[in-house]
Amino acid sequence: MVKNELYHHGILGQKWGVRRFQNKDGTLTNEGQKRYERDKLENAGKKKDNRIDVSQPDPNRWVKEDLTRRQNVVNTTSKLVDEFGKIEKETRPKATTTKMDLSKMSDKEMRERINRELLEQQYNKLFSEVSPADVSKGRKYTQAILETAGTVLTLTSSALAIALSIKELKG
Repeated sequence: MVKNELYHHGILGQKWGVRRFQNKDGTLTNEGQKRYERDKLENAGKKKDNRIDVSQPDPNRWVKEDLTRRQNVVNTTSKLVDEFGKIEKETRPKATTTKMDLSKMSDKEMRERINRELLEQQYNKLFSEVSPADVSKGRKYTQAILETAGTVLTLTSSALAIALSIKELKG
C-alpha cells in the first residue's frame, strides 16, 4: 500500500507571484532593500515639505526650464539632421564610370563595355527591392520634414532666449 504524502517547498501562506521582502529575523532581503529605497523616494515627493510652492509662481524658473528643454530638442534635431546628411552622402550613388579615351578603344571593347553597363542597369531594375525613384521621394520628404522642424525649433528657442534676456535685464 502506497502512502500519500503532501510535500510543500515554499513559504506557508505566501501567494503565487508575491515576493518575500523580509527574512525571518525581520531584516530586509536585497529585493526588500531596493523596494524600501524606491518607496522612500516616492513618498518623499508626496510630503508637504517637499512640494513646490505654487502659490507664488516663479516665471523666471519656468522660462529657464523651457529654454533648456527647447535647446535640448534643437540640439537633438540638429544632430539628427547631421546624421541624415551623412547617411545621404553614404547612400548616394557614386559615379563608377570614368570617362575613357575612346580613341584608344577598339569597336569591340566599346561594345563590350556598353553591353556590360546596360546589363547591370537591367539587372538592378529587375531585382532591386525598392526603386530608386521611391527612395529619393522618401529621402526628400524626410529631409523637408527635418529641415522644417529644425527651423521651427531654432526660431522658438531664439524667441525664448530673447524673452529670458529681456526679463533678466528688467529684473
